[in-house]
This record gives sequence, structure tokens and C-alpha cells, in this order.
Amino acid sequence: MNLPARFELLAAVAVGAVASMGLLAACSSSAVTSAPTVARAMAVAAAPASSDDALADATATLIATAGAAGAVLPAAAAPTDVATSTAATPTAGATESAASAPPVKMATYTVSNVPFTSAVPCGTKTCQVKLDVFVPIGPGPFQTVVLLRGGPSGMGGRSYLGTLAQMLAGEGLLVFNADYRDVHSEGGGYPQAFDDVSCAIRFARAEASRYGGDGARITLAGHSLGGWVGSVVALNPTPFGSDCLAEDESGRPDAFVGLAGNYDLTAPRNMPDLLAFFGDSAEATAAARAASNPFAYANGAKIPVRLVAGTNDTAVDPTASTALDLFLLRKGWDVSLTRVPGADHMSLVTAADAPESTLKILQASDLAQSS
Repeated sequence: MNLPARFELLAAVAVGAVASMGLLAACSSSAVTSAPTVARAMAVAAAPASSDDALADATATLIATAGAAGAVLPAAAAPTDVATSTAATPTAGATESAASAPPVKMATYTVSNVPFTSAVPCGTKTCQVKLDVFVPIGPGPFQTVVLLRGGPSGMGGRSYLGTLAQMLAGEGLLVFNADYRDVHSEGGGYPQAFDDVSCAIRFARAEASRYGGDGARITLAGHSLGGWVGSVVALNPTPFGSDCLAEDESGRPDAFVGLAGNYDLTAPRNMPDLLAFFGDSAEATAAARAASNPFAYANGAKIPVRLVAGTNDTAVDPTASTALDLFLLRKGWDVSLTRVPGADHMSLVTAADAPESTLKILQASDLAQSS
């Protein structure tokens, strides 16, 4: 289904769902950022960064300004979609949406524990990093998505994204739900996690046709820690990828969706996860952290980006998504941010708010096909 037709259908379903749940009023009465605060955020986003120190200072200021601006940017009129800007100078505007994706349409089946890397170091042993494939049953070719879990959880942690993967497959998307090495003591961290994600994308491109999918355009969608790792792979023009089973394909996605991503490497609440990921303090791993900062990139080929965050997320500060949205708007990317009222960190992928994430992944996948 083409993008206008699909979203005409989704909008109709979404309006009914929002109205029936009494959430239209909540969307229209959400906190609105004052004009001076938004203007200040835009000025920070437009400031050039000419060195690592300048980049760090600009990023910290941007994130702090996003936090000061409040949890919600000014809402547009329509509650079922997100205002998107590709202007080099960003304009304030992001719509809160409690829209529901349409009911699942297609039967699916799952192929589990498929390796996509060669034997790689995993702490004191070697292993192959694996994924699960969620396949729609019906006429293809299906648009293709690579999902990334949060963490750091080590191998096998991807299972909690099974609900979201099943919903996406039911909508007619071929889904590769991938692990990656995200614990330093188990052979993960930088650059291994980013290499693994790139390998998963390459594998999805090479193997999509086996399952009736189209590997020419891949959407990468990451939750939490996976949102951050995925954002670096998506925004960095220099390709990652080492020890991949599929080596002849592109390791960059054609669209990216970040779900409650922890893009801020300086946030205090992220420090325990980052310590497990990098294996040492911020000072001792400064070079690896600098190379893992999504705000250092977005200087290559532009792809569509959709960001989603819950207003009740206490695990990852939603202002990190606001800051990344502002940063990419400044860079002239096709980006939008959806703030889901009442959603917490896990509900975006496991509970009543998962349809919102599904909707944005569908949108990004359609945009990838048309790019």
C-alpha cells in the first residue's frame, strides 16, 4: 500500500481510537513550550561545533535546553500524525498522538535463533550473534525491518520485543529481531555492538527474499539502548561491520526509528548502563564514547528518522529524544518526534502503547521505500 493510502486508512482508524479513549482533550491540553524557550533551543541547535570540546559543549547545552523547554513541544492541530520538517532551520512543532495502528491483518510464522555473524569473541568463549525472523504469510514482497532491543542485557535479551515484532509482521512487514553484543565483559561495547547491528542490516538485505521480503530498503528500529546504538549506525556515514555473514550489502539503514532511545551519553541515569557497555569510566573510555555519540554525526546521506518517547518514561529522560529531534532538524533531515501521553519506557513496545510505535515504524518503512 502506498504512503498516502496507508496513512489515510491509519488516520481514520486513529481518530476513532483517540476519540473513543477520550484522549483528544489530553493532546490539546498538554503543556506548551513558551516561544522564548523554543527560540533559545533553536539557536543552540544552529550553533556550529568545530572541535570535540565544542561538540560536547554544544550537545550538553542542547540537551539541557531541551529539558528546560519542557516535556512537550507545541502540538499541531491533528492528533493522529506528527509534524515533519526538513528545513535547515528547525521550526518548533511536534504532535502528541495516541493513535492506534489498525488491527492485525496477516497470519505470521517465526524462524528462531538464526545466526548472522561468524564466530566472534563473547567474553571467555566465542559465539555467533543471532536473530529471530517474523514472517507475514501472504503475497510479498514485504517491506523489511530490523529491530534492536534495549539493554545491556547480553545474548538472548531480544525476546521481549516479540510482541512488537509480531504486530509489525501482522501489518505485512518482514521483521528481523536481532541481538548484539552490548556487555563489555562479554565481548561487547564499542565497536562490537555497532558492528553487530550493521551485520544484522546486511544480513536482512541478503536474506529478505528468502522470506518474501524486499531487502533493497531496510528500516532500523531500536528501543532504549538499541535506539542509541541504532542511531549511531544510522547517522554515521562511515559504515560499521566486521565478522558479518553477509558482507556484500550496505550496513546502513534506509530509515531509522528510535523508541525511547538513550541518546544522551552524559545523563546520570544512563551511567550504570554505559559502564556495563563500555567497561570502564567515562574518563577511561572517552575516545570510544566520543565515537559513539550520535550528535557527532548526521553529516552523510540523509534518511527519514522518526523518534518516539513516552511522557511518563522514568528510565530514560525523554528530553534526549527532543534534543536529537532538534539536532537533526538543524541538519535538514526528515525527522519528527512523537510524545505519547502517559506512556512509560516499556509500554511503547510491550503494552497498550505499542501500536503507536508500530504506526511510526510503518511510516518510516513507507518513507524508506519512496526515498
